[in-house]
Amino acid sequence: MKNKILILLCAVVTSFILSCEKDFLDVPSENLTAQSVWANPTLAESFIVGLYTSIKASNREEEHADGTGDQAPAGFGRGFSAQLWSSLTDESFYIFDATTHSIQKGLLSPSGDDFIKSAWFRNYRAIRECNLAIENVNAEGSVFDTDKARELTAEIRFIRAYRYFELFKNFGRVPLVGDKVYTLSDDFTPLYDQKEIPEVVAYIISELDAAISGGLKVDNGERGNIDAAMALKSRTLLYAASPLFTAEVNDPVKWAAAAAASKDIMDLGRYSLVRSLDTDPTENYRKLFITQTKTSEDIFTRYWQKVSPGNGKGEAMERRNGPNGDGGWGGNCPMQNFVDDFEMSNGLPITDPASGYDPQDPYTDRDPRFNAIITHHGSEVLNGRLYDPSLPGGADSPEGNEGWNASQTGYLLRKFMNLDIAMADINKQGASPWRYFRYAEILLNYAEAQNEAIGPDQSVHDAINDVRDRAGMPNLSASLSQSEMRTAIQNERRIELSFEEHRYFDERRWKIAMVTSNEPLMGMGITNNGDGTYTYTPREIFVGRAFTEKLYWSPIPASEIDASGGLLDQSPGY
Repeated sequence: MKNKILILLCAVVTSFILSCEKDFLDVPSENLTAQSVWANPTLAESFIVGLYTSIKASNREEEHADGTGDQAPAGFGRGFSAQLWSSLTDESFYIFDATTHSIQKGLLSPSGDDFIKSAWFRNYRAIRECNLAIENVNAEGSVFDTDKARELTAEIRFIRAYRYFELFKNFGRVPLVGDKVYTLSDDFTPLYDQKEIPEVVAYIISELDAAISGGLKVDNGERGNIDAAMALKSRTLLYAASPLFTAEVNDPVKWAAAAAASKDIMDLGRYSLVRSLDTDPTENYRKLFITQTKTSEDIFTRYWQKVSPGNGKGEAMERRNGPNGDGGWGGNCPMQNFVDDFEMSNGLPITDPASGYDPQDPYTDRDPRFNAIITHHGSEVLNGRLYDPSLPGGADSPEGNEGWNASQTGYLLRKFMNLDIAMADINKQGASPWRYFRYAEILLNYAEAQNEAIGPDQSVHDAINDVRDRAGMPNLSASLSQSEMRTAIQNERRIELSFEEHRYFDERRWKIAMVTSNEPLMGMGITNNGDGTYTYTPREIFVGRAFTEKLYWSPIPASEIDASGGLLDQSPGY
């Protein structure tokens, strides 16, 4: 039993070393030992930098169709994986399945082969690596002086707090390992002691506070910094105040704490929404997600290594999600459910008769972000060509080039896509950065928390209207009630933060998934009438979608329950 648990929860140093990039270290990885790593400050700091990705949870993780696959060692969240978290929600549909279809059908299980389950393995392995690093950085005879050891320890505590947040948002009650590095001779019983949610939250916040005050840098390049820790604190407290995570109904104290954490970042004066990339709001928003340099909005960003054929890093976003007419793979196709939630440019929903929406001209005069996030019929794609998924005969339809890669919803992802890269050159260019924390989220975190704490005061309007104004959208009505503002904020997050790994967890923490995840998944059928006109007909593209109460939480892998001898409690309902 101990051997099995150690494999599942605790990774040995050698496993990490063998997973490092060869260009990350100066000597062949197979010749490294734990002793040689911690005796060399360059190698030791490389180990710490490697904590941002950690080791893989299986040897199959680089395979596109594998449900646990990350195409690279497991980073914070999943970022640019083949199947996005969005394809477990009403944002998109992943045409190659990779376990997303069974999850959409409500078949998530403790014994299933899916990437959600792997969150337990990845993060506990990473936590052990963090503990190992803290132990060695602060050991007697450490190669680091006191100040450097303090700085690195603070950074590691930020990383460890993020890993615990990943566990918290998936499983709620989880064990807290502390600083101990477990070995085969240890008593593993503490590893099965699942702490209640308030204690888990308190631990994450204490780690972040310790990192912020304990030596974490203000500017640390792509590595964790004080502002990133503050942003994680904002997100953690927002979740902790949300209905799924608290026994109290709308606890104003918890919401006020979440609002204060966001306000602390706003008051720094270091961040503002990007408005300078283009005078057109659509292009300004689109360019934000392909910009390779730090912007005024970026709090914590990781820049992906450029991809080249055969290096095991998978394909770029443009390849995975591009139009089949240009040789793209379709990938994560936005849903009509998501498209319908974009307001008209006048700020009215398409369901409002006064909005001006025309179901036979459905893409005209929408929220400017629509054309930056969604590729739809008539959108410009690579080389200035217009996207055509219509039948019969559209270049991007199932009757076009490589029809098996055609979108099943009639839409493609545009966000994160660099339209200036030719498909043949994609593997030489690499992927866009992944912005883990950006200022727009902080403004929306504040607006939500402050609205729940005291109602829609002027500061709530200011925060959400800042986001809307940057997008080219009108301000919200000043007369909104608290409930109406709640609805507006939830939809604003849905649009502004789309495809950034928020929707799956927002649906759950708000406890709205019983509605949103039980609605049919819809696409758009487009008929070419042969006379220059087209007919647009919404259609259901996926049958059997289902969500039950137990799915608000992720299941703990059955192998973990078995290895604990039944001491670990399974998530409710599984």
